[in-house]
Amino acid sequence: MKGAIETMMGVVIIALSTVLITGFIIASLNTQKAQNYHAAVVAEVEASDFSPTVIASCEEKAIENGYTDLQIEQMTSVKEEKYAKVTLMYDYPMPLLNVLLEHKIVGYAR
Repeated sequence: MKGAIETMMGVVIIALSTVLITGFIIASLNTQKAQNYHAAVVAEVEASDFSPTVIASCEEKAIENGYTDLQIEQMTSVKEEKYAKVTLMYDYPMPLLNVLLEHKIVGYAR
């Protein structure tokens, strides 16, 4: 009888661990997707030479794609060169732990 209880406890622990690890893997995949989207936005802004219509379009697409916010701040360097700070905010959910964090990725388009 003792062996059956120990085996059942082991199975329950393995099942819970599997569900928890699956949640972390899904969150990691969401982060990777956000990083890829951020890189695509930076490349698109650079290719358009900081066009206001492209910037507005990217900001709208980010909301449509389920990201919390996309901010593109245009700036000028000391050498009068244009660049933009691109900040993508996205949710980082872990449903099993009932946790919802907001992460952000910051990069620069030059």
